[in-house]
Amino acid sequence: MMKPLLIVRDTDSLVLGVMWHEDPDDGPIKPQAGPLPGTRLVPHGEEFTREGRRDTESAYWRDGAIEWEDHAVLEDERAAAIDAIDAAGEALRLAVISRMTQTPEYVRAEQHAREYRAAGYPEGEDAYVPPGVASWAMAKWRQAWTARQAADDILATADRWYALLDEIRALRLANKEDARHAATAGEVAAIVADMRADMQSLALQINTTTTE
Repeated sequence: MMKPLLIVRDTDSLVLGVMWHEDPDDGPIKPQAGPLPGTRLVPHGEEFTREGRRDTESAYWRDGAIEWEDHAVLEDERAAAIDAIDAAGEALRLAVISRMTQTPEYVRAEQHAREYRAAGYPEGEDAYVPPGVASWAMAKWRQAWTARQAADDILATADRWYALLDEIRALRLANKEDARHAATAGEVAAIVADMRADMQSLALQINTTTTE
């Protein structure tokens, strides 16, 4: 009696077809053909057929059972996920930029702080301290801040904003690439869910990154 064995590709568990073997339960058998390179043979209790399946569907052997995936639907889900990731990333990026540049004052203060640091933090009665730095040092008179401390604080805050933008970009790009290579609709959904959770975590940082 002949017994069907599924030909399953090792790399992704795609079912390539069926190979018929004599059933070893029937007694001694002659040598049988082995699996093709890069594949394995898997016993399956039911007949494997593509009847009623679309040309865009493929079978996969997962967790001891056959799962069918429609690649046309999967491509649509991948595209929708990529759009969702881009939209979430852009919304968060604009939120950061809005906080960074909500008034020309903050942009000007950062510029002044960078100029002051580039000049070597000049001090003394005749030293020029840009007004964006001087005003923050004066406001911190209770802590006796120097102009250098004020400039460094302004730049530390700005750098936190830039680091947050870098995190958003890295998260957006990584999740988009993961979505492009997702093997199943479930993987696509999981990627989007994880991305949204990560974005929410970054959004909380926007509210805790303060300016002077």
